[in-house]
Order: sequence, then structure tokens, then C-alpha cells
Amino acid sequence: MDAGGGDQAAGTRRRRWISIPRPAGTINIAQGLRRHSRRPERPLHAITNLDYRQTTLPEPGRRILDMLEPRPSTVSGATDPIPQRSTVAMFLPGRPSLLRSTALISILISLIGLVACTASEDSTGRTGTAACATPGITETEIKAGVLFPDTGPFAHSMRAFRAGIDARFGEANAAGGVNGRKIVYSWRDDVSDPQLNLAAARELVQKEEVFGIIEGLGAVSGSAQYLADLNVPIVGLGAEPVWAAHENMVSWHHYTVPAGSSTVWGDFIRGEGGTRSAMVDVALNAAVHDYHRQLVDSLQAAGVSVDINFEVTAETTSFEALARQMKAANIDTLTGVITPDVLTQILPAARAAGVNLKTVLLSLGYDRALLTDLGPALAGTNIYISFVPFELNTPAHQRLLAAMTRYSPQTQPPEQESAVFGWLSADLFLHGLQAAGACPTHQSFLQGLHSVHDYDGTGLLPKPVDLAKNRGQLGNCYYFMRISGDGSHFVPLQSTARCGNLIN
Repeated sequence: MDAGGGDQAAGTRRRRWISIPRPAGTINIAQGLRRHSRRPERPLHAITNLDYRQTTLPEPGRRILDMLEPRPSTVSGATDPIPQRSTVAMFLPGRPSLLRSTALISILISLIGLVACTASEDSTGRTGTAACATPGITETEIKAGVLFPDTGPFAHSMRAFRAGIDARFGEANAAGGVNGRKIVYSWRDDVSDPQLNLAAARELVQKEEVFGIIEGLGAVSGSAQYLADLNVPIVGLGAEPVWAAHENMVSWHHYTVPAGSSTVWGDFIRGEGGTRSAMVDVALNAAVHDYHRQLVDSLQAAGVSVDINFEVTAETTSFEALARQMKAANIDTLTGVITPDVLTQILPAARAAGVNLKTVLLSLGYDRALLTDLGPALAGTNIYISFVPFELNTPAHQRLLAAMTRYSPQTQPPEQESAVFGWLSADLFLHGLQAAGACPTHQSFLQGLHSVHDYDGTGLLPKPVDLAKNRGQLGNCYYFMRISGDGSHFVPLQSTARCGNLIN
């Protein structure tokens, strides 16, 4: 590469060549330029006679050129020494000019891309993994962040979430990872609190330097805007309307959307003989209110009246007072955003008050471990789920259970709804990485996921999902399950998913 500053004699322009180190990476390119500059202490943009900060470069290009500026070594504050070089020679005329400088920057960016985003080859000719600049990506690992309620009101419903993630990542890592990289993660407990969710997301991004985040249930609204501003990919359970608001958030199923509903829940309750309902919700956050609205719209569309709206907390609510209100209003249906541990306090009080319930419908609680603890108290309760139930015992279930046995043996029994949520979230993360290529960026990850038109969740979903179109579309198909009369097992009420009609 011409270093510039060549003099002219008798109309003949002198040309100089620079040898730029190749194998050791982008820092050596900068060192090569400085080595042959007359004033190597100057910033790179001054050496090349062009301030790249005033040019229209893509953000990745700016970040890479920023990396080329000298940084103190950890030893004595010195800049990194120039290593022994192998030669890559390039040529440009000697007198500085805007054209020459622009060309120099272009060549430099091309070299940086060649070093940073192509596979390396060792002395034996074997190809290794790419060296990438995106946070969370090293030559050997890809680091994810996991946010979910390990404690708090929804912890009981998410206790196997990490086990499902461990099973899917364990299976993938045993098969070689993604492009030779092992998938690892750091996790934080957000206690279903949006403010804690935001604080934990900041920590995962700024301290742990994760590539993307897997979100659980209940509080993603806290960090959604922060992560969207950074374009950090988020995959997971679409349980809040905010999942429809940002392109960096990808889910296989949207349980709640900002507007609209489905007849699927109201039709089921009406078919069970329900006519007058009590909507009871765990007092938590705005996401619960949105889900409440959807259920009210669905029930009313089916001709089921909503006669009681009630928020509860397990510690302070008088369930006997609630039961008396239900009796006075002739309630025959109980539904809402209720966790199973709260329901076990409502049902005995309702029976004692003489409330004749024809149907009880929950959105959470499909968990064989739950039956061991609370099964008899929940006998006859109906639960709807968005994936193929374990009772159908398909090859997809056998694969999941085998991975759980191998990589999450401490989770017993493994047949838990939150394990499936963790498995599907991890699988979606893997799909994005595989589609992003050898040197993943946030944008290539998201573009890759949005190009998947037939995502089937390793066979666990009722039908394939078009990830290019499902953002903001309310999930409309569910399997309805019933806890047996003795509380010992779940009974599928149909062999295929039941779908409703969307309500605008």
C-alpha cells in the first residue's frame, strides 16, 4: 500500500509499497499504516488524510475503524508492538489526495472485513471459526442472556424454563454448536417486575456482553425499549403486547396483542355450559390487564357475561369474601390470569360458599410436577396450551424428554409447560444463529429469523409459523387439557388444536 508523501523528480512520481500484516487481525493493519507513516503518532484518519467520522459509513465500519486507533497495552501503558509480518502488498500513487485517501479507506475496510468475517486457516489447512466483532461472539462461544421470574408471583409457573433451555442448548452443543461455537448463557431473575427486568437487561448487555436475550414470562415490557434501541435480539414467550411493537422481538406465539381478541376461549366456556363468569386476576402489571381485556371480549362475543372482575394476591385477599360475591352473582364460570397456587385457595372457598362452577379455565398450570403438589385440589380444572401436549407422545416429545434426561436430569418430572417454553425459546435462538452465518450480527440474526416461513418448534407446535408475518398476530389455536377427577393426570380434550375466530 502506498504510504504517501513521495516526492517528484523530473515529472516522475515516486511510488512506495507497504507490507501489511495479514494473519493477526485488524490491529496489525493499523500498525502497518503507522509503521510507514512519517508521523505514526497521529490518529488513523489523519494518516490517511480523511476523517472517516465525517463520511457516510455504515455503523459496523465506523466501529471497526474506531478499533484501529491505538490503545494502551496493559504493560507500561505502551501501544501494542508490531508483530512479525507476513506480506500482503498493495499499491497506490504517492501524493495525498481525496481520491487516494478515499481509496485507501475503502481498501482498509475491505481488509478488515476479510480478516473479521472469513474463516481462518491454520498451518494444516483446516478451516476454523470466524473472528467477529459483535458482542457475545468469540471464536469458540456465543453468549446469550436469559431473563425470567425465578422468584415472585409467576415463579411457580416458570420453574423448568432454564431446564428446557439447558436441554436444547445441550443437544446443540453436543452436535458441534453453531458454526463450531458452543452456546452458553448468563441469567438473571426479574421477579416479574418490569423495573427489575430493565435493570437485569442492562447488566446482561453492559456487564455480561451477551449477544441476545431469551425472555420468560411477565415483565419484558420493562426492557423492551432499551433493547430495541440497541437492536439486541429478543426471543421467547410472546405474553405481552410489547412483543408486537419491536422488530427485534421474535416469538413463535403471541398470547396478547394491543387490540383485538379471539373467540377461542369464549367458545370453549360456552360449550362447557358457562353463562355467568368471574374474571379473577393476579394483581401484577399492565400485561395482566391486557390479557384480561382479551378474555372479556372473547367471553362476551360468545354470549357469556362477565359479572365480577377481581384482583387477588395470595397473601392479602379474603377468598371467603370473594366466594360470597360469586355465590350472590350466580357465577358458574371462573377464569382470568390466575396462578395455580392462588386457585387452590379460591376453589375450596367457592365450594364452601355453595358456588356451582360448571367450568374453570386457566392459562397456566400444565405441569406434571404441579399435580404431585396440588392435583387433588385442582381436579376438573381446564388449562389451555399453545403446543402439542405430552400425552400424545410424538417423536418431538421423545426428543425433548431425552434431552431433558441428559442435560437437565434434576428437573423431575420433565413434562412441564415451562420446560417447553424454555426449549422453544432456545430453539428459536439457535435458528437465528444458524441463519445469521459464520459471523453473526444482530441484524443478520433478525433478518435470518424473519426469513423463516415454516417454523415448527422441532415438531411441538400445532402448525408451522411464518416468522415473517406473525409479529402482532394473536395466537388463535390451543389444546385444551383437563385435570382428571382424582388430580393425578392431564386429559387432552381433543387430539388436534382448537381454533377460534379473530375479533377485531
